Amino acid sequence: MQSFQQRYEILRELGRGASGSVYLAQDLFADQQVALKIAHPQIFAGDDPEQKAIRKAWLNEVRLAGRLRHPYIVEVFDAGMGDATAYLAMEYLPGGTLEPYTRPGQLKPVREVLEIAYKCASALDYACRAGIVHRDIKPANLQYAGPGEVKIGDFGAAYWGRSDSTQVMDIGSLSYMAPELFRHWVTPQADIYALGVVLFQLLTGQLPFVADSPAALMYKILNGERPRLSDLRPDLPSGLDALVEEMLAVSLERRFAAWPLVLAALTALMPDTAGNAGEPPAAAELFERLRRLPLLQELADPQLWELLRFAHWRRAPAGTVLIQEGAAARSCYLLLEGETRVTQRGRLINLLTAGTLFGELAFAEAVPSPRAATVTAMTPVLYGKWAYSRLNRASPELRSGMLKIFFRLAAERLKQADEQYQLLYRRLQAAPG
Repeated sequence: MQSFQQRYEILRELGRGASGSVYLAQDLFADQQVALKIAHPQIFAGDDPEQKAIRKAWLNEVRLAGRLRHPYIVEVFDAGMGDATAYLAMEYLPGGTLEPYTRPGQLKPVREVLEIAYKCASALDYACRAGIVHRDIKPANLQYAGPGEVKIGDFGAAYWGRSDSTQVMDIGSLSYMAPELFRHWVTPQADIYALGVVLFQLLTGQLPFVADSPAALMYKILNGERPRLSDLRPDLPSGLDALVEEMLAVSLERRFAAWPLVLAALTALMPDTAGNAGEPPAAAELFERLRRLPLLQELADPQLWELLRFAHWRRAPAGTVLIQEGAAARSCYLLLEGETRVTQRGRLINLLTAGTLFGELAFAEAVPSPRAATVTAMTPVLYGKWAYSRLNRASPELRSGMLKIFFRLAAERLKQADEQYQLLYRRLQAAPG
């Protein structure tokens, strides 16, 4: 207890719950603001079933601290637990939770809701592949981090796929609990169900299941008695109704079997909610397209999300100059759609097609050389741009992965140049005279 009091200076209370209070605090060691969650002392003073369950939840979250590193999971910096207290120092997100945006009159645009759902699904897929089921997905545990941005927190009720005496089986929020959880049957599909409830709320401003008592609510959940999404929002794309139906299916056989299927279904809906035709695609769609590129196969999903968040994505008409010969080199580029030509002193030296990374060689130089060529769009293009300064501040995992990609590309280009020189040499040798 004394050690965390010395490290964290509490500034003000952010919220209070049954198990603890959350404070805005200054981390005096790291010189940053954090959300400091401190358990209520009475949790450790008794042995009734509820107190035991809450203690197990705290132990769960402390033990999971640092295991999950994903751009859409709240980062835990520090955690501790003693005989009479427990604490977690977490990333501070001033935007609050998603709860305000589940109320009529405060609903977010459909496209933003799908972005949020996709990012939650991606983070939960990552946790699932680490063997972890969250089991308490609800708006209060989803932190709003800006338009279309969300982070999942509170893994206290999490279950992971191994025998362990600390597993928490009696904590969760009834309105978001999948039917099988009432029988203590935990699968990743329980989180899919809970996210379906959240999606329903974000789109309609109400819960799918409402009743006057817990028993009546359980009955409705077990029997799937709820209004259809289209009954409440007939203006929504038809595919959304089918998506929510499959996420909230009572039967596991009818519900989505795994997160990749949910991600694919959400991606398929993105074009139906597209805005201005000149805008770049939504982040969810961009992520799926980047993940399919052979060029980026070495990057794990968290690093790919990090790379995507660093990028500035633009559409540009034919004739747009992306790189000017002689200009300072400050960024690298990825051409996702369209074709460009590469010229040097006005002479055509190359053509670039979709899926090509360019402008990256200067990243490895201590002092980047001026651009050696001009890159101009031959057709309408969609491209991403990463500033070298942002890449230099990226996580060690992303920097390492990108350097491997850059060096592999450099080796391939050197090999191609060598083959061209060899071919030219053989032609000159074979030429008469």
